[in-house]
Amino acid sequence: MSALAGGRPRRVVIIDDTQDLRELLKLALTRGGFDVVAEAGDGREGIEVVRETRPDVVLLDLAMPVMDGIEALPTIRRLCPAAKIVVLSGFGAQQMSARAVAAGADGYVQKGAPLNTILDYVRDITSGGPRKPARTLSVVPSSDRAVKAETLEDRGADRAASVKGSGDHAHVSSWEAMNVAPYGVMELADEPLFRIVHANAMAERLLGKAKTGMPLSMAAPELAQLVSYHRLDADASFEVEVAGGRVRATLRRTGWSVLVYLDSAAEDVGLLRRAIATTAHEIRGPVAVICGIAETMGWDSQQINDEQRDRLMGSVARQARILDSITADLLTAAQIQRGTLRIDMQVVEPRAVIEGAIADRYEIPVFVDDPRTVRADPLRLEQMLTNLLSNAHKYGEAPYSIHVRAEGDYTCIDVIDHGEGVPEDFRDQLFEEFARANDAVASGTGLGLYVVRTLAHSQNGEVTYNPGETEGAVFTIKLLAC
Repeated sequence: MSALAGGRPRRVVIIDDTQDLRELLKLALTRGGFDVVAEAGDGREGIEVVRETRPDVVLLDLAMPVMDGIEALPTIRRLCPAAKIVVLSGFGAQQMSARAVAAGADGYVQKGAPLNTILDYVRDITSGGPRKPARTLSVVPSSDRAVKAETLEDRGADRAASVKGSGDHAHVSSWEAMNVAPYGVMELADEPLFRIVHANAMAERLLGKAKTGMPLSMAAPELAQLVSYHRLDADASFEVEVAGGRVRATLRRTGWSVLVYLDSAAEDVGLLRRAIATTAHEIRGPVAVICGIAETMGWDSQQINDEQRDRLMGSVARQARILDSITADLLTAAQIQRGTLRIDMQVVEPRAVIEGAIADRYEIPVFVDDPRTVRADPLRLEQMLTNLLSNAHKYGEAPYSIHVRAEGDYTCIDVIDHGEGVPEDFRDQLFEEFARANDAVASGTGLGLYVVRTLAHSQNGEVTYNPGETEGAVFTIKLLAC
């Protein structure tokens, strides 16, 4: 397939918050005859570069800081109505990709697919030719974006089908994707019986017997009564007993139906399930980059030069450190729970540890107003700083900085960003295990700040959060000076 449009290479913009992945995609697309004209690290920046460059193709990540892909997508579509927009989907995020397609994307590709597969997919979607179905890829023609009027039976039958296809095009339905969700999802007909239009695998397990076409009262009488009571509420949430135990139910309305989300009301079970899902997503990103780099190393010297190889090897080191950070937090959390956490207290110079934490990963100014040493475990202190810096880049905005200052007998290390800060109603939960703000657009394990707090206490210190003087967030590690 040709990457030419009117005799010139098709112009591409890549919008993704992982620089190493952008580098890989740029190499693959350039090798395939495309012209990558701009990159961006978040949705807001992506909108600006699309406005400036007016590309033929946009590769758009969904989970990004500042502004996510779903939020940026309508504006990008208005700016470039003729452009092909391909969503970059994280592991297990097919339902979000389906939302993106409904909002105007032309298709989606799962991160972690081989680079050659991604390249072929982008070629196919920009060529207008027949497309081959693939498990990790999905194309929905523009003519299918408009929602067609269907009968209740037609829609229920369509959602129950695992894969629908005609001719040379097939795609996985959003409901099939929802079957792997770690919580229950049901769609109910908005009628007195609340007949079940669809229930994913988790909903069926929680309710015991939930079949398509069955009145909800036959599967879960108490739930049916509460759904009937709350059916007109804009944002109803309540706890109810079902066959699988006590669950929290949340209702959402569509034009013709009621969606019911079910999650365990046992907080430890629900939190653990969500933590497993988000941790898998966090690990998948670095693994996808490393696999992509391994693939590019097989290219010959005409396709990748020595300078590019050096940059890619630097990317391997960065992504390996990210994986190490994730696994370190998981191990530390397990040690905390088992009571086996060990701290090796030493005399430490804060600046040396800070420089180790930011080396090859962040370009952040460091201001040292307190030259004193502290009593700390140098490896644990670096882990704490790494978590705070990662948190700032996920949820905050530039400029970032680190300040070392004195406060009585303590040396304070401030990690500062200039984003929106932590929502006031979430600050009390900020350092709890598996805690994540409900409106957070970036992913995370929910362990980072919990680990920082526990490690600070283990070193006779503390960690605090305060809003910035004008904007942003200030996370402070306080350790005894010596």
